[in-house]
Amino acid sequence: MRQVAAVKLFFVIAICTIYLISFSQIGALAYETFFKETDRLPEGTMVGPISVANKTKLEALQAIEKRVNEWKANATIPVAYQEKKGEIPASLFTFQIEQSERQMVAGRPSPLLVQFDVQAFSKTIKKLLPPSLASSINLEKLQNDVTNIAASLQIPSQPVDLAAYVSRSNETMQPVSTATLKFWKRPAPLLEWISANPTIEIKGKSIFSLAEYVKETSGSLSSEEMSMIASAIYQTILPTNFTVLERHTSRELPDGITIGYEAKVDGGNRDLQFYNPNTTAYTLKFRVEKNRLHVTLFGLPFAYKYVVKVGDIEYFKPRTVVQYSPFLRPGERQLKQSGKRGMLVKVKRETYDENHLVHVETIAEDFYPPSYNIELRGLELGDSNSDANETPSSSEQSTEDEKQTDNESKNDEQPKEKQDENNGQSEEKQPEKETPSTTNDSSGQQKGHDHEK
Repeated sequence: MRQVAAVKLFFVIAICTIYLISFSQIGALAYETFFKETDRLPEGTMVGPISVANKTKLEALQAIEKRVNEWKANATIPVAYQEKKGEIPASLFTFQIEQSERQMVAGRPSPLLVQFDVQAFSKTIKKLLPPSLASSINLEKLQNDVTNIAASLQIPSQPVDLAAYVSRSNETMQPVSTATLKFWKRPAPLLEWISANPTIEIKGKSIFSLAEYVKETSGSLSSEEMSMIASAIYQTILPTNFTVLERHTSRELPDGITIGYEAKVDGGNRDLQFYNPNTTAYTLKFRVEKNRLHVTLFGLPFAYKYVVKVGDIEYFKPRTVVQYSPFLRPGERQLKQSGKRGMLVKVKRETYDENHLVHVETIAEDFYPPSYNIELRGLELGDSNSDANETPSSSEQSTEDEKQTDNESKNDEQPKEKQDENNGQSEEKQPEKETPSTTNDSSGQQKGHDHEK
């Protein structure tokens, strides 16, 4: 009996021991599962762009601080107004890391809190914007957008465009350039087209084609009428940052157009095309007053000041072509056609930042070849039919005429035409001081000057 009781007691003690050991282990595992794990943040918990899932609050705070410091060490936010560029340094941002950690919500995204010193950045704004726009910028909207960029810990691929924060009003949308073209006659189709199209919008970051625009507006204009409009537009956009893509000139300078400002359009192979590189649109406005066409460009003031200068005009004397006639007496001479002298001029655009010259570029070289004097002479027995410096016959004259290339071409081809015209000709260059210039001054008015010496 005692042995049986001892065995039973042994089994009771063993079972109790196993139970106590198992309960302690299972209890610890249950506690760790249901209580200790609640200290870690669940999936989906984010602070700004930073995921803090499966981290304790301390680990989350450390992760946020690490990512912010990495961004501040390398980041600058680029900003621009037209060609002028600047940047927002990371030092102008204050990240509220501890407050962001306290306000995070388990299992959900929450914002990364950032403050931006917009007042310190206003100094950069004044350097980039024209003075007339400094007070027109929406600082509150700019601050919100820039703060959101910093809160996302990203660096934008494109600069922040300050023009997008300038309010559109009569004060900001100013006349930035103007030109006037004198009519020698007032063609009715031209006046009707201008009346039907008093304004043309030049959209931002886009190419404008005058020939296509006239076609779209169902305009039935002649080449001469389209060329008058094109010349006025061309003169208006020259003192801007617009880029001229296609432009042609005639063989002879038309009446009423100043040399250097002609643009020939015929609706076929010849067109006036230019590109607006700005993000904002500009508007061309037409006005006819008496015998003058006024064109004004309206829009935001330009970051730089552009001055167009037409250089000294080089003149080329016309050759004399001799034709012998049996109807004239020996030694008799008769002028059949009076020639015109040729002209060559260079057009340059100067870019100024306030009063400092930034850049000079040659816009065009316009060349108008001379036309011949044609002289009839009577035949003389024993005389040669030509002089050393004269063309003796109409057949040879025709051959020479065929060698002259058409000046109605793009400006980059015009210097070559000048060389072809000068080959084999006894012409004298007579530089003449004529320096008409065009500028968009602070009032947006375009000034023209002609000085002849």
